[in-house]
Amino acid sequence: MKRSLAGWLWLLWSFLALAESPDDFAFGMPLALDGQHPLLRVDLPAAVHAGVSRADLGDLRVFNAAGEAVPHAWLPPPAPPRARPARLPLPYFALRGEAAAGVDAVEVRIERQGGRAVLRMGDRAGAPAMLLGYLVDASTVEQPLQAFALELPATADDLVARVRVEASDDLAGWTTLVSEAPVLRLAAGGQRLERLRIEFAPRRAKYFRLSWAAGSPALQLAAVGGEPAATLVEVPRQWQQVAGRVDRDAADSYRFDLGGQFPADRLRLLLPQANTVAAVELLSRANDKDGWRRVTTATVYRLAAAGQEVVSPEIVIVPNGDRYWLLRVDRRGGGLGAGVPELAAGWLTRSLVFAARGPTPFQLAFGSSSAQPTAYPITTLVPGHRIGDDGQPVASAAAAAGLEIGRATTAAVHTLAGESASRARIDWQRRGLWASLFLGVALLAWMAWRLVRQLGRPPQDGPAAREPAAAAVGDPPVPAGAGRERSAAAPGPLAVGNDDRQTRR
Repeated sequence: MKRSLAGWLWLLWSFLALAESPDDFAFGMPLALDGQHPLLRVDLPAAVHAGVSRADLGDLRVFNAAGEAVPHAWLPPPAPPRARPARLPLPYFALRGEAAAGVDAVEVRIERQGGRAVLRMGDRAGAPAMLLGYLVDASTVEQPLQAFALELPATADDLVARVRVEASDDLAGWTTLVSEAPVLRLAAGGQRLERLRIEFAPRRAKYFRLSWAAGSPALQLAAVGGEPAATLVEVPRQWQQVAGRVDRDAADSYRFDLGGQFPADRLRLLLPQANTVAAVELLSRANDKDGWRRVTTATVYRLAAAGQEVVSPEIVIVPNGDRYWLLRVDRRGGGLGAGVPELAAGWLTRSLVFAARGPTPFQLAFGSSSAQPTAYPITTLVPGHRIGDDGQPVASAAAAAGLEIGRATTAAVHTLAGESASRARIDWQRRGLWASLFLGVALLAWMAWRLVRQLGRPPQDGPAAREPAAAAVGDPPVPAGAGRERSAAAPGPLAVGNDDRQTRR
């Protein structure tokens, strides 16, 4: 019986674990390839997020022309690139004083004359004498600086110095950024070794001071250039913009249906009237049966000035794939006025890599309420995978020489199984597995019950079988010891019969 049960369970599992086909999904998108490549990359358009049933895109597959699913993996989102601004020439002024007192003894002050600032420097101890350092004016630079590029006169050779860099906004209190930065220029045998760049932590300040220790040779400069800190460049995003509708259940509230599960990390609120400022709260939920979950609060505005409009910046949120959104406006500001706002959700484009196995053409299939994630880790599908400086996947030459990832583009969406595949269906596989489990438990319980009954039943030749039968109702009581005497004298039925005959005689 155990073997029969195991065979039945195996047959049931085999029946329920049939291979997926494109007809199991709601929608499809043909893929156009740019050439013959073993691996291909495709960027997902907004239509995919509007048609999937899972926010994690676990119900997405890539099929070949034979209807076979091919391996795929998700590319990690690229890191935002850094933009390095051009070097800025900065004005600088020599600081002179007595060497014994050092640069701290040089008094620097700003005087306003005729609408302009004039720097006046003097030595507290006496008249200026030796070159002790330089004052760099960075008051017109908006971004933080992270390095100085020094230029020396052409005749300056065999120079070795250690420079201290300090920052200040009022020329009174100074903060040390670098205590001993090496600066050198050495020439020998027609070769030249230079180190004229001083790096420090990005810092925005009006003034910087360069100096060196007392007794060190003075550093003659021909020019000073400031290097602004590298800034992050926003990666382009896809946007889905929808109009809101008034929430009848609450005043000054608006509801939005994005029409899909877009992994938004930026939000824009487009206000209906100019010169509006409001404090708002944004909430979301995955479906219309769940409760609202608070996402963020923000202050939004739309102001008109000098023929131009100034609008509030994008709202940064943790990536959120919910479809339904609710906007609550603080009523103390008078609401948003007439009209309804619009909500725009922005997200980074998701990209996947798939193996070009089998006949072409390939197609993306998505939208299934029963499909489970099948994506490989990117390091499994792409040998030696890493992300290059340009944000593109790179295969290690040592792991796979000559491996190149091609590109595939999507075409228009077409219907496969339709909306019925996306709707929640009876999960026969799960129900079959649960039924198999309950059947197995019931069978084990029945077997245990039978075993307990067999163990509790007395054996046929045991002590119970040799005990005398109970006396019938109405029989006279047997005296004590009589049973023992009879047993001793007549151990069996035949002896009892002989005794009865002797008594009658």
